[in-house]
Amino acid sequence: MAAALAASSPAAAPEAFEVMPENWDAMRLFLAMETQWRRAGMSGIATGLDYAVLRPVARLCGLVVGADLFDRVRIMEGAALLAMAEAAGR
Repeated sequence: MAAALAASSPAAAPEAFEVMPENWDAMRLFLAMETQWRRAGMSGIATGLDYAVLRPVARLCGLVVGADLFDRVRIMEGAALLAMAEAAGR
């Protein structure tokens, strides 16, 4: 457990990166959704974000989900799924 917590700590995070202003709300929402991944059966492989909680989470962040914000979050979701698959050797 301690190793998992250490791996997710800010010290273990990759280098800082720039977020373009037009993507800031999507980044905030995507990060707020970090515990809302759907997983496949016993394998635990992430299959995507739980869209049922997207609007409530957005509301808690002071955001309103429209088509543009939803599309931007989906792009981040796709990139994250690809990165997780690559990290797992799939």
